[in-house]
Amino acid sequence: MTDNKDMPDFDSLSDRVIAEPTEKPIFAMKTKLDPETPEEDNPYYKENISQEERKKLDEYFGKS
Repeated sequence: MTDNKDMPDFDSLSDRVIAEPTEKPIFAMKTKLDPETPEEDNPYYKENISQEERKKLDEYFGKS
């Protein structure tokens, strides 16, 4: 394994949660209160992102 001095030691980080994926099914439901598009009120969508990054976000957030 290669040592990367710029990479933090994840065992010593205390300001975030790194969770394992769940083995149980996940249930998500869209309501009338949800935004019409994934860009609304979403901090990941910024005006200066590349087309490639926008495409990845669209796929992740389920925009067709």
